[in-house]
Amino acid sequence: PIDVYKAKADRFQIIDGKIMPSFNSIAGLGLAAAQSLEEAAAQGPFLSREDMIQRSKINSTLAETMAHMGILGDMAESNQLSLTDIVLE
Repeated sequence: PIDVYKAKADRFQIIDGKIMPSFNSIAGLGLAAAQSLEEAAAQGPFLSREDMIQRSKINSTLAETMAHMGILGDMAESNQLSLTDIVLE
């Protein structure tokens, strides 16, 4: 599967003996958006899908496609916390 932090914009890679597709292999994600996503991921972890969209300049439809593909794992939808997200000690 594609790892949002390891994938390259336009090059497939061999990682642990398995082939990882490039970002631009995702339908609708062109080279410019793929390069922007690779650069944004290199700057550090995304706080949420919202953060990924803002930093990489991809559109929300592509972010939703990536989420449906399982690429984003359990990444939060928004940067905002709800009371249920706060753990009281």
